[in-house]
Amino acid sequence: MAIKAMNKKALASPCGIFCAACPRFYKYGICKGCRVDNMHDGCEIYDCCVQLGGMDFCFECTLFPCERLKKFASYHPGENFAHYRHTVIENLLQIKVIGVDNWYVKMNQEFIQGNYGIQQRNPDGSFDTSPCPCCKTTK
Repeated sequence: MAIKAMNKKALASPCGIFCAACPRFYKYGICKGCRVDNMHDGCEIYDCCVQLGGMDFCFECTLFPCERLKKFASYHPGENFAHYRHTVIENLLQIKVIGVDNWYVKMNQEFIQGNYGIQQRNPDGSFDTSPCPCCKTTK
């Protein structure tokens, strides 16, 4: 099923996550992305990029990719459940080249085809009850 966008940029996080692929958005409707409703509280990447740097995306920074973003992207290397983190730097480079609107269309297709998703399961298959690293919700 295609995701209906309210605002394509709102569903593209400053760090390169495609927020529309998260069950907290498309299934539960409790998160509309970190750019909306202060869903970024406590996110160091958002604070650095948007609030301190005044930028829309991390790739606009002269330090891109910074150590903070690299650490975020290297979370659980090789584990499929963390794939959405592993692709953030690549995603940001794509947004820079093709623009957020075209990237949104591409990522929506990836999501529909099952090639991109934000999973709520741990590597052992158990349900992940830890807060979302972006919106801090636990659903």
